[in-house]
Amino acid sequence: MTPNQMIAMLRRYISDEQATGFTSGGNMEQPEGTQELLSYLDRAVDEYSKRQALTGDLRLLRTLKFEGKPLLPSDFLSLCGAVPITVSDKIITYYGDTPEVPIRYFARLPYVSDYGMDSELPYEVDQSTGIISLAAVYALNKQEYNVAQDLMLLGYGGGVNGNVEQ
Repeated sequence: MTPNQMIAMLRRYISDEQATGFTSGGNMEQPEGTQELLSYLDRAVDEYSKRQALTGDLRLLRTLKFEGKPLLPSDFLSLCGAVPITVSDKIITYYGDTPEVPIRYFARLPYVSDYGMDSELPYEVDQSTGIISLAAVYALNKQEYNVAQDLMLLGYGGGVNGNVEQ
């Protein structure tokens, strides 16, 4: 699936196929709708990745080899297991001898906006639909109201007293 196809599907989910709610043009006061939808997709990638990492989705596992003092990867979400490291200014320091085995961590999926509009995205079908569904919730709740009920319908649960991390 390409970013253009994801945006087209997102427009179908939010009933905006004719680009009336999220226009295809724009100015400083009214940003372009397609760009706004891309930002919702990127936001959904973050949330979807975090949720999948919490469930232990093996598709998000990456490895990090220690050579000197490596930088924290830009897609880093959390470590897989207990690893004796500290992170300061995005530099990883390992306690003790440098490990010979690479460290495993959960990584965020790549952002939709990082690809050309006609490039093939590296998502599987379930990942694409999950991301689009979350982006639809964000787009429909453009004013940042409480989205707890929408997230409950998607199986993402609610927060304490109805407050949900947005």
